[in-house]
Amino acid sequence: MRRVQDNQKKAQQIAQQIKKDKDLNDKFAQFLTFLLKTLNNEKLIKALYEVFFTTKNSKTQAIHMRKSINSVVIVGMFAPFYPQEIKKLQLDTFFSTLPHFSAMPSATSYIDYLKALSKSYHDNIPLGKDALLDFLVEILLEYHLVNTPQMNNQEKQELRESLHQTLYGK
Repeated sequence: MRRVQDNQKKAQQIAQQIKKDKDLNDKFAQFLTFLLKTLNNEKLIKALYEVFFTTKNSKTQAIHMRKSINSVVIVGMFAPFYPQEIKKLQLDTFFSTLPHFSAMPSATSYIDYLKALSKSYHDNIPLGKDALLDFLVEILLEYHLVNTPQMNNQEKQELRESLHQTLYGK
């Protein structure tokens, strides 16, 4: 009888945890839906897709769809730009250990924020370096974190190389 009661209690705890996880996943999904409705930059959307939804086999160079995505990191990358939406969905406490911005971050503070985000929520699935750099360039341009309103290809390449140096040190 006691074992049955213990098993029922454990089952109830697991059911509660599943409900909490579902609720949290729903909030992340709501933010991602909001984000995709808000973004009008096709280059940024394509870069987001390439970084988080695909992976490249290093031996065959074949591109595959990922089985799962790290929605926490995706939402976290865009959280500084939509603080009201993050607060509305009650995700602000989820990112409370990360640096906060009272205004739009600078490019440098945003990159520092991303480093902290990566340390906190990395899922050990490697992101393609080239795709990530292209994605970050698009974010910096989209949210005007660089002072150049229109960048030519050479300026974009210089920004990309600067990001590479900052993130990878090479």
